[in-house]
Amino acid sequence: MKKKGILFFIQLALISSFLSAGISFGLTDINEDDEVLFTVRQNMVGTDSYRSLLYARIKDGMPETQPELLTCYPEQMELIDNNTILQIRNRYGIARYNSYTDSISWIKKTKGMPVTCLPTIPYSISPNGQWACHMEKETLGSGRLVLENTSTGKTVVLVEKIHYSYEKIPVKWCEDSSILLYEKNSGIYFCNPDAVMRGIEVEERYRKIGNGTINSVYWASQRNLAYIDGYMLYRISSKELYTLGLYSGIIGRGKAIGRLPYKFDPKDDKYYTNPDVSSLVLVQKNSLFSYLRIKNQDCDYLDVLYSKPYMDSDSSLIDSYVFWNKSEEPVIWMQKLPYEGGEAKASVYRIDKKANKVLEIEDAGKPVLAPDGKKIAFNAGISAYVYDINTWERLAVLGGEKILSLLWINKNSLYAGGSQSIRKWNTLAGTVETVTLSTVAGGFWNKEDKSIVADTGEGIVYIFDKEKSTWKKMKSPMSLTHLTQNGRYRIYSGATANKLFENALYIRKLTGKAVTKPMYAESVEKVPERKKTALLFDAYDNTEGLANVISILKKYNVPATFCLNGEFIRRYPAETKQISLNNFECSSMFFTTSDLTGDSFVIDEDFIRRGLARNEDEYYDCTGKELLLFWHAPYYKVNELIKSFGQNAGYTYIDIKNIVDTRDLYESSEEIIQDYYESLVENGGGVIPVTIGYSNTARPEHLYKDLDLLICAIIDGNFDIVPLHEAY
Repeated sequence: MKKKGILFFIQLALISSFLSAGISFGLTDINEDDEVLFTVRQNMVGTDSYRSLLYARIKDGMPETQPELLTCYPEQMELIDNNTILQIRNRYGIARYNSYTDSISWIKKTKGMPVTCLPTIPYSISPNGQWACHMEKETLGSGRLVLENTSTGKTVVLVEKIHYSYEKIPVKWCEDSSILLYEKNSGIYFCNPDAVMRGIEVEERYRKIGNGTINSVYWASQRNLAYIDGYMLYRISSKELYTLGLYSGIIGRGKAIGRLPYKFDPKDDKYYTNPDVSSLVLVQKNSLFSYLRIKNQDCDYLDVLYSKPYMDSDSSLIDSYVFWNKSEEPVIWMQKLPYEGGEAKASVYRIDKKANKVLEIEDAGKPVLAPDGKKIAFNAGISAYVYDINTWERLAVLGGEKILSLLWINKNSLYAGGSQSIRKWNTLAGTVETVTLSTVAGGFWNKEDKSIVADTGEGIVYIFDKEKSTWKKMKSPMSLTHLTQNGRYRIYSGATANKLFENALYIRKLTGKAVTKPMYAESVEKVPERKKTALLFDAYDNTEGLANVISILKKYNVPATFCLNGEFIRRYPAETKQISLNNFECSSMFFTTSDLTGDSFVIDEDFIRRGLARNEDEYYDCTGKELLLFWHAPYYKVNELIKSFGQNAGYTYIDIKNIVDTRDLYESSEEIIQDYYESLVENGGGVIPVTIGYSNTARPEHLYKDLDLLICAIIDGNFDIVPLHEAY
């Protein structure tokens, strides 16, 4: 195994697995035809927890075929085939709802019970729904970028190796789906998806727009593409892309139309332009917002109409989105994380020479712009809303359940994927139609006609259409009862030795030769004990990336420990309180960022005791809570004497197990994650440190920006993520 200084490893005395996660079987109902309905709940770190309803026919004491899923939880949703088909993806496979036939069919099914679950990967769908881009994972941090025909399922690899992500795909589609932009090896390329699929596209070297990332380009309209290289802003006609590719060495990358007052960093910055690329909003490092306008077409510096950093006294910024209203004024949606804890909220501003707040939204999801660009939809709490983007008048509200995702079908209708159901919502007519159920409290056999009915837990009963595989709300309530046996079989849940399952579902044969078998063979198989891993986030003296780290940890339901330095607590009391109020435990990193092994201090036991005590007091004064009695010295620079002083003060030291190597300063996130994973495997678990914020090193990438990859690598490697105190 490679020894890398970036990983400071803790050898752990491993005990039992993380007990709060697992698969559990719930309510069952069997009818006289030996047909069984049962629920399964999967509560696993890294994914949504929900209860699914399944159907099985029993024959000779076991399921005749693999149990059939009757509910469709919308982990991811996309519209394909000109918005006539809704694609629903989750850990069980891929289902498609056809709006013409009002029916659902599964085109891909997971074999058996999905035992270990990673987040469902994102797709980027073309506007006409004919094409999809997604990534196929090959290593812990990289994969292949794939183009797929959604009708035929045929695929072509666009990029052999690309940085993997569970959050976004580095591609952008033009409005008519004829041109796809994609990122490859620090360059931006374009292609015609149909030509690529048929193998007749021109050579890729003639299709390069320029250097940068996918952030360097922006589809302003069907006709205009914007491209930024350093300080220069270019406008490219979509009709001229192939010409520019063939003759780029002579005529350059489109027409240079302006010079930015700030250098554009394609890794951390992004921008949005109006349709004719005469105005743009530049967002730098997710903190500085600038509204710029072109004076003329001769490459002068752009006029700065507005430029201010994000400043909000009650919340930190997670992300931002920009839209343009009919007056071609930018509207900025800011997704924020409150310092006082709780769910994300949003603030909406109309920008001219100042920021004018038009809306404040509690517990807000991401905004979705309507196809005509005139309306915006978003979820907030247990409702979804539609607003006019010009007047900010509320046009429609859909309540009843937590909305996970919204997709515009046309300018008036949406699909709303919720925690209980997927609904079709006509905002103009005010009508709502249930397509299918996402989750249920229980499924039952209707004793009168043998139909399948389900209760969502809200007192509302739905009936299942066996021909169409859809659910519709019943007009009148009914009494629901369930049976666990029918004279030939008894269905019950019981204990299992498989630590991935909280219980197992058993089929007990009551006639002939008595025998008991599990509904799923894998639910009773013994599996190796899962090892423990703790994530330790070191916060030294700045907060860059903190809001995103907390947001990702909450999204993936992952526990973590933050190790706080005194400089951080003193400089950022609001962020310190934010960490605490989001229920993350905190340990100590002393009261200063100075090297304790250097010549600046005379280190004795009293100095260490007072330094640890001061950090405790400052954290308590800030949060009203106590630090864990774990600590490590700044930058993990320590000697045995200092460690013994901390131990005498009642602290357990987070040991250094590797020496810093200057080669590590140039490692990519993918290489760091691979090193971590190899260390976890070799040592049977451990603690993984991740530094919050920027550093003064020459490191090209920061691991906290790829937290999703790190979390999924740990889970996929058969490790449980636990708080630091549970790892000892």
